[in-house]
Amino acid sequence: MPTPVTYAPTKQFIGVANEVTQGTPVAMTSTLLVDNFKPKDNPKFLEDKAWRGAMATDAFAQIPGTQISELDLSGPVFLDGLGYVLRNIMGDLAVTGTSTGTGGTTLSAQAVAGATSISTAATIPNGTVIQIGSGATAEVFTTGTPTGSGPYTIPLSTPSGGLVYTHASSQAVQPVTGPYTYAWSLLNSGTGQPISHTLTHFLGPAATSGARQYPGACFSELSFKWNAESDLFTWDAKATAYPSVVAGSTPTSNPGSTAPMASWRMAVGIGGPASSGTLVPTIMDGEVSLKRELSPYYTGNGVQSPYIIQRAGLAVEGKLSFIAASEAPYLYMINNTQPSLQLLISNGLSGLNYGAVQFDFAIAAFTEAEPDGSKSAVEYSDTFKAVLNTTNAGGSGSYSPCKISVTCNVAPGTY
Repeated sequence: MPTPVTYAPTKQFIGVANEVTQGTPVAMTSTLLVDNFKPKDNPKFLEDKAWRGAMATDAFAQIPGTQISELDLSGPVFLDGLGYVLRNIMGDLAVTGTSTGTGGTTLSAQAVAGATSISTAATIPNGTVIQIGSGATAEVFTTGTPTGSGPYTIPLSTPSGGLVYTHASSQAVQPVTGPYTYAWSLLNSGTGQPISHTLTHFLGPAATSGARQYPGACFSELSFKWNAESDLFTWDAKATAYPSVVAGSTPTSNPGSTAPMASWRMAVGIGGPASSGTLVPTIMDGEVSLKRELSPYYTGNGVQSPYIIQRAGLAVEGKLSFIAASEAPYLYMINNTQPSLQLLISNGLSGLNYGAVQFDFAIAAFTEAEPDGSKSAVEYSDTFKAVLNTTNAGGSGSYSPCKISVTCNVAPGTY
């Protein structure tokens, strides 16, 4: 009798990596911590039903057509992995660090997008982490060895690829440290296409490596949920990817050290920040949902996978459940006040260990407000839709429905 071969699903894990070219698989660089992952390859079969004089309705042949894969995944929010998914569905990014308080200088000349070095009024030591600019076009790099005697040429060694944005002369250049804040908005420049990712699923049965890769992954849905009484802060998502392939080598799980967050830490501000006089302390649970239009395009190029998975429009909406301390949740809707809305959840730690997720909606239109008098206290269940605005827009300009910021001690250039 042959020795039984089995695989323990408790050993599975998901890896993620940024792609250079959509659909070209790359080895995982980080572990994406989830508790649910359901991949499905969806090849199409073209049926030959040409008449042959047979009393049958089945096909005489099944001809391979195009292929695609669909992915469902979910789990608690881990701050160090969330940036991959937000970059994929939103695209525009500004990065800021925590100022060291010393060593600051300014640009002595304009620095154009794509430049791999900057000119500064004062020198900056090799290996210094610096922030260039501020606000929607802020960027963080690690420097190389400086040259010159003033002004000084400062190489931008990490991340590679040079500046994303153009920075005017005299903009601030400040040494920073972690934690870093990554602010995501809707990408509007260039082709409007965010980066794609390869997701690697180690499960066991795949030959040699035990893992399958799903390249070209593009997220079409991303939802966040919380319940102050009973749940962790969680997310779930759907993605479309190129057909899976067997990984070339066995991947290794390398999870970070951050922990998920309890939902009771969520603070909500309406008409202002989630603090002080605009903090609303009566919200019990809620959700935020991002939906991105996707269209795989196939061409006659001799391959079954898509030519491109095209990203189109992004829409954002959400729900909030209130204890009815007043009729305010109803009035947001009936008066169409469209207030600003901020949601902020942090891990409660400090220094390098501090982490948070912040949702900013400059304009939130409350479209439904349903009272519930069947419980111990009167409640309202509200639905809101994000309104496109320029306040939440990133460095690529135009409009964005919201801005989502993640603060964590992940090195710039990771996402």
